[in-house]
Amino acid sequence: MKIYLIIASSTIKMYFRRTQSLFWTLFFPVVMMIGLGFFGFGEYEKPKLGVIDQANNLTSNAFINNLQQKQYIEIDQNIDENYEENLLEHLTDSVLIIPEDFGSSNNKIEIYYEKSNSELAYSFQDTSLFLLENLQENNFTVEIIEKKFEHENQGYKGFLVPGIVALAIMQSGILGVVFTIINYKSQGVLKRLQAAPINPGHFLIGQLISRLLIITIQTVVLFIIGVLILDINIALGNIYAWINIGIFSILGSILFLFIGLAISGASPNEDYAAPFANLITFPMMFLSGVFFDNDLLPDWISNITEFLPLTPLVESLRESALYGTNTFELLPQLIIILAWIMVAFGVGVKTFKWE
Repeated sequence: MKIYLIIASSTIKMYFRRTQSLFWTLFFPVVMMIGLGFFGFGEYEKPKLGVIDQANNLTSNAFINNLQQKQYIEIDQNIDENYEENLLEHLTDSVLIIPEDFGSSNNKIEIYYEKSNSELAYSFQDTSLFLLENLQENNFTVEIIEKKFEHENQGYKGFLVPGIVALAIMQSGILGVVFTIINYKSQGVLKRLQAAPINPGHFLIGQLISRLLIITIQTVVLFIIGVLILDINIALGNIYAWINIGIFSILGSILFLFIGLAISGASPNEDYAAPFANLITFPMMFLSGVFFDNDLLPDWISNITEFLPLTPLVESLRESALYGTNTFELLPQLIIILAWIMVAFGVGVKTFKWE
């Protein structure tokens, strides 16, 4: 055990002496998170109105067709009855529900919204009333209903923070390990360690301990910044959700550490390692739901991205942080992460070389 701690301690000291490592694993994610959170990346779009048509009759179809003609509104008819998450995350600005008996015994539709989107909701109400009057039916009404949540106005900031945390875990795990191991190889450090009275297991476990500690500190710092500066509510006050966040953060760290070891083992020098690492991390940065929901992607791409290593980590951290989702509800994400850990571990062990 003493050998593991000595290796871990020396690795941590070397890590904090490298300003480049601190920049990419902590400063860069913080700047990105605060910048995108304050400037509202993704918010400069047409207002989105989700429509749930329970009637599906001539009157409701005519009304929806007229709505779709309005170029300044984006209509989403794929939204389902569980629309609350969309409103909370501001993926949808308001949701319009047309009841089953609309146009016969009931001439009232309802528009649901989250408190911060009240102006848009009333704008949707005015547009709907205008279109309903053109249907030459009498006494149509549009009721505005504010949807209450445990914590309101998480918005894009709440959506963004868990994604940035997951992205930072990936970068720390892969980039931190890859360039450290490659430097050790090029400077002959690994070759000298091979002559020391330790085996590869001592070295790899020592590296794992140090990196897990660094990534844990990084994760806590990023979430604290999200709470204090961006004013988001993590886990809705649920202490068990914090445990869940810890579990998935550690598993995600282990996964990307193993991927980093696999890349460094397969790369003879930095000229090979850097493109290889970027080839793996760059697509996941934009296809794993870090900055926007994968539902915006074409279905065939979205189905593929569900199985990328970063996607289940982003989804599990976001579900835990925003809704306090427990581990059992996130079993699909857990299974994917564990499967990738086994694959990455096997490749890492096979490709690891001392020189």
